[in-house]
Amino acid sequence: MKNTTSALQESAISPARLTSNILRKSGIFTTFGCAAALSLINTAHAESEEGTLPDTTIIANRSETELSKIGSAVSILDVSELEQSGIIYLDDALKFVPGVISESIAGQRGSSSSLLLRGTNTDQTHIRVDGVRISGPNIASGSFLGGNSISGLSRIEVLRGPQSALYGGDAIGGVLGIYTKKGSGDPSGSFSIGTGSFNTFTTALKFQGQVDRLSYAFGLGYEETDNDLPNNNFKQISYNLRLDYEANDSLDVGLTLRGFRSDFRRPNYSDPNFRRAADDDTESILATIFAELQVNELWSSKLTLGLYDEELTAITFNSPNFSASDGEKYAFYWDNTVQWNDQHTTTTGVVYERTEFDYVNQSSSFAADSRDQDQYGFYLNHSWNATDALTLTGGVRWEDYDTFGDEVTWRGAAAYHIEETGTKFRASAGKGFRPPSFIEIFGFGGNANFDLEPEDSIGWDVGIDQEFHDGRYVLSLTYFENRIDDEISTSFDPITFAATTSNVSGTSTTRGIEFQAEGKWLDDRIRASVNYTWLEESLSDQPKHSAGIRLDAAITERLNAGINANYLDSRSFNPAANELESYILVNLHADYKISSNLTLNARVENLFDETYEFFNGFGQSFPGRGTGFFGGLTYEW
Repeated sequence: MKNTTSALQESAISPARLTSNILRKSGIFTTFGCAAALSLINTAHAESEEGTLPDTTIIANRSETELSKIGSAVSILDVSELEQSGIIYLDDALKFVPGVISESIAGQRGSSSSLLLRGTNTDQTHIRVDGVRISGPNIASGSFLGGNSISGLSRIEVLRGPQSALYGGDAIGGVLGIYTKKGSGDPSGSFSIGTGSFNTFTTALKFQGQVDRLSYAFGLGYEETDNDLPNNNFKQISYNLRLDYEANDSLDVGLTLRGFRSDFRRPNYSDPNFRRAADDDTESILATIFAELQVNELWSSKLTLGLYDEELTAITFNSPNFSASDGEKYAFYWDNTVQWNDQHTTTTGVVYERTEFDYVNQSSSFAADSRDQDQYGFYLNHSWNATDALTLTGGVRWEDYDTFGDEVTWRGAAAYHIEETGTKFRASAGKGFRPPSFIEIFGFGGNANFDLEPEDSIGWDVGIDQEFHDGRYVLSLTYFENRIDDEISTSFDPITFAATTSNVSGTSTTRGIEFQAEGKWLDDRIRASVNYTWLEESLSDQPKHSAGIRLDAAITERLNAGINANYLDSRSFNPAANELESYILVNLHADYKISSNLTLNARVENLFDETYEFFNGFGQSFPGRGTGFFGGLTYEW
């Protein structure tokens, strides 16, 4: 008897990373990258996400573009607003984006997490941090999504629909873009410390500023919790750094560094007492060097060098068995934007990525392997402001993978903005694809399938955005559909756990409706947002209905408070598994300014002690955390 793996479980299949000297790697890369960037002192100029305006997007065209001219569905989350809403973690922040389901896979806080866009699976979402792709067929993103906080970020962008013409592989459901905050102004900083339910302890240090031509931002954090489940404790130390140097009026150079080291104890999914199953040790680091030059009035050119390394080791409790993997990605991107005039803008660039993957499974069916992959690509994207109201965008991309061949993708979008009424009609269509992973091709303890084809998709959407009262209230509605051919599916034997991977015959379809509403009242003292997603069809039996609500108020000059709520409909994430009941989680938060430098922070998670479960994919579920009370102090200077 064989069962198909769930959407959540597939995102966790890539086992853990081999332990290595991560600091050595980051040091070598930083030295190399600094030399490369400085050698471009007369040919490049650094991107400044912090300088973008709230009504612009970076991700939709790979260059800063007004939202009124974007035909694709895109959401922008301002991290400072998220923090004011009591939202701390990345996977929680994504719950407030229409079309997105962000859910734990293997336990409570610190577990690997999923990211399901428009009814697709996690491995069909393209993830970029500071312009560098950290997802891919041989790079697991679940630990990054589940362990990261939003500290040190400036904004989060989610571009929905097939976007492989701009970003290449995995962009079937869409693209997630994350940007590290740039320092500015006089030197400042903060130190926070907190505690609460489940033996939780957190502390964080931040400082940032600008000295002459150098901008800097640094953050360091530590977290530990026992969670509300036996054998499910989590510890993590994290850090982030961004440096920007304005070499002259045309050139900036800079670097970013983000990483974490976490220990997560995973309970046994098949044991009703949740005895200890394994210890997952994860080490992740992302380093980038970037440089951007304003060549002339029309042409800007940007170079990005990136290294991403994620290592995870899963040590089985009371057993000599362990599994480990190490995925490394080396990236080179050269992006160019030419604004010919007020009507025409062209963005084009070249891509090179090298992925190295090591795997070992020390079990009864021992398996070990080491693989690498080179990927080259070229893209061209053009926007035409045909009239003051109408903008047309189109693009094409060619990529070649030495493991399976090349792929050509395309996209097209249209936006019609009526400024007088605050109305925008939009539509987009495109082709997406996902190449098979090394594990899917070569088996690594399962059955190899050297005939696997990449997944291909054709998707489209139509929508309307309507502003009221000078943009203080905004409503958005989108209908989408995505047709996926040659979907890659993995089944496993529940006794031997041997995996078999193949292409699904026929076409798999996702379709549904996304809705979002935002409003501000009383001189922005009260802010509210509502998002809702209806999935008529999805992969892996995802919830048909999901929603999120945020409400925040500046009650007095000293007191800010608010409420967040999330709803998830019944789902199994695997048609062969038992269905889980729907749930609503309600959280409260408040900040009280004791003095100009000292703030008291408080929040309540799961206010009504809702009983809910995370699905693991093997017929057993993990319960979520019960009501939790947390408090702390933040000192700013």
